[in-house]
Amino acid sequence: MLRRSFLQLGVLASVFGTASLELFQTTRAKAQSAWERFISQPTFQRPRNAETVVLEVTSAPLTVLGRSVVRGCIRQRNGQRGYTTSQEQGINLELINRLSVPTTVHWHGLILPNAMDGVPFVTQPPIPPGKRQRIHYPLVQNGTFWMHSHYGLQTQSYVAEPFVILDEEQEQWADRAITVMLRDFSFTPANQVLQNVVDGERGGATAMAKSLATFNWKDSRPLLMQQWDEKRQRFCWTREQGVLMMAPDVIYDALLANERSLDDPEIIDVQPGETVAIRWIAGGAFMNYFLDLGELEGELLRTDANPVEPINGSVFQLALAQRLTLRVTMPETPGVFPLLALGERSNLRCGVVLRSNPSLGLPDLAPQTDQWTGALDFTQDKKLRAQKPLALRSADNTISIALTGPAPKYTWGLNDRFYPYRDPYWVERGQRVEMVITNPTPMGHPMHLHGHEFQILELNGEPLSGALRDTVMVPKGGSCRIAFDANNPGVWAFHCHIAYHHVRGMFNVVAYRSADLRWWDPTGFSHEQLLF
Repeated sequence: MLRRSFLQLGVLASVFGTASLELFQTTRAKAQSAWERFISQPTFQRPRNAETVVLEVTSAPLTVLGRSVVRGCIRQRNGQRGYTTSQEQGINLELINRLSVPTTVHWHGLILPNAMDGVPFVTQPPIPPGKRQRIHYPLVQNGTFWMHSHYGLQTQSYVAEPFVILDEEQEQWADRAITVMLRDFSFTPANQVLQNVVDGERGGATAMAKSLATFNWKDSRPLLMQQWDEKRQRFCWTREQGVLMMAPDVIYDALLANERSLDDPEIIDVQPGETVAIRWIAGGAFMNYFLDLGELEGELLRTDANPVEPINGSVFQLALAQRLTLRVTMPETPGVFPLLALGERSNLRCGVVLRSNPSLGLPDLAPQTDQWTGALDFTQDKKLRAQKPLALRSADNTISIALTGPAPKYTWGLNDRFYPYRDPYWVERGQRVEMVITNPTPMGHPMHLHGHEFQILELNGEPLSGALRDTVMVPKGGSCRIAFDANNPGVWAFHCHIAYHHVRGMFNVVAYRSADLRWWDPTGFSHEQLLF
């Protein structure tokens, strides 16, 4: 690790010169001092015990479209990616940073002590290379979550994994349960993609973007969209004539499901007649998805980690950072059943395959097709109802938030302000807080609140007792009203979960008046980048 650090310093010196290297070394020394003060707190001094699981933040090889690459990962010492526990056991972990640059790990969707939230320069200093951090807290939730770095663009570099919390109800959901982690992939390093976008190159100048250089985004074409079939009471596909208008900010080279592209998908052998619960996680940096169950009918059980009134369909929407749990029943007749994720405003797809007869071969599953999809909308969220809604109560504090951008140099903001700045959304413990979010920007934004769950109470002016979530997708031109109870003191990030947006300013914090703000340092917002 030290040798890699010295090599990195040498590269930096050759690229940026001695003055920049001295500034880098001074910044690192300050970061090391802040880290030592932070980690010396008693809560992080608890010794490991026999039940402690060690998670290493490191890198690993994977194969995409037949090419071998290296990306980040969070894995246990036995090589297993991610982490599963039970609500009764709680969280008992130790993180070790094996990367050559700092990192943090955020526990996405968890209601947890603020000091454990893992947001650099908000709840803690970043973890320096080679250092460790104890993570332990009791659990008040169960379901499907994920963990990911909140440092720089490391989520795009795959420093992100599934995080599942079991309880008795989930054990009885189905005969078996599987987890499918969806990711967007580019052969171009994330920091270079962002620089290309900032320089005005739509699509990020990825290999796929270059291959589509002559593609006419303004042509009218049939686009796949989700619709609600009122007669059959289910979600299904519809094809609507429409235009894509312009290239996405980032055009990816591939989409992956459980680290595999669709030319070599994961095959999961099941039995005819079995029930299977599928935990879907949109764990990338930019892409939203339409989930296509093909011949199978799915029953939606949970959105993010929270139960909804069950609702059926073969097509579901899954925005970046969200999770869905679907239950399917395998036909009695053996067969092969692809479960696909189609990228929003894209012709890319990925997925896994359920197979109820091992002797059967796979159909041709192309990672890229001629069929394009449209944009996510409120079709699904308008139909969802929370099983356990918030208690009826009027708001004590209403926060109005307009999503804004892109401003010059690809900056995105909240209420025309671009982080970093020190002007939080203040709340008081015990308040019912409502956020009214409007999106006049040219694209959708998945907005995530740390440390709390909220209920969707209004979509485009239409009241409802909607789903409980921690991430809400606000489409282009859309608006929503969400509510949460301020019952978890701290300073909590609120941001667009598109990595390239929150690092360019679409970020702020919700701060309790009673919170310890000493680790919140907006001036530390610039991060060292992984070079893969």
